[in-house]
Amino acid sequence: MKDTLLHSTLREMQVLLFAPRFWGALFAVSAILGLTGPFGTYQELELLPRFAYWLALALITFVAGYLAMRLTLGIVFGNAGVQPVRTMVAGIAAGVPVTLVVLLFNHALFGGSVPPAADVAKLFVNCSLIAAAISFLSTLAGRGARVADGAAPVAEPACGNTKDDRQERSPPSVSSAPQSMRPSLNDRLPHAIRGKLAYLSMQDHYVEVHTDKGSTLVLMRLADAIREAGDITGLRIHRSHWVALDAVTGSRRKDGKLFLRLGESVMLPVSRSHADAVRKAGLI
Repeated sequence: MKDTLLHSTLREMQVLLFAPRFWGALFAVSAILGLTGPFGTYQELELLPRFAYWLALALITFVAGYLAMRLTLGIVFGNAGVQPVRTMVAGIAAGVPVTLVVLLFNHALFGGSVPPAADVAKLFVNCSLIAAAISFLSTLAGRGARVADGAAPVAEPACGNTKDDRQERSPPSVSSAPQSMRPSLNDRLPHAIRGKLAYLSMQDHYVEVHTDKGSTLVLMRLADAIREAGDITGLRIHRSHWVALDAVTGSRRKDGKLFLRLGESVMLPVSRSHADAVRKAGLI
């Protein structure tokens, strides 16, 4: 399980590192820090070296903090846990390696003796608070963006739904091939999550494959992943999403937009161009 979590985390980080928006944000933050020169870097370094310092430090602390947060949260909580607790644990988990990286990085560049314990503790607290804030804001931004653009699955709120905006349904009575006939797509997955295929979602150049045992990112096109799903009866409901029909447990309309529910918490958007096919399949 830990190998699968590490594999998935590394894949997710690889996607981020190849995303233009990530580098745009990294350069923007480094430029601001390079111009303002906090923590004494304004006096220690000239403008270009100062920018390079913050760019390098931001990159390596991101890698260290991201790995620590994702692995710790995955091991401790999985997909469960309330957000405030997850945020606090994420901050502490990232604070340790980030503090160590900053200390080693500064020692390599500037030399000097080991800082007093009080200064190290202060640095750890600052790093942990920043990491916790980034984790919390990233979660909020990610949820908001997913609902707004309909490009990714969103978690259904635990309350606030009424019979007017949510439809309960049983799995559609559509004949399908036995799930025991393993699709070729399964051969691309880590052994620990090879199972019953639930849905596929496009994430940049990757397809996020979800089974009843977990999820992982696979470098391929969504159209190729759907083809490799083989005889499993499924339907493309959005340019970024495909679902196995027997994984759908309900539907819901929100702000005039149609969503399909899978399991207890995943909501996938249905685009207008695919709404008729969804209706004909008996999903709404």
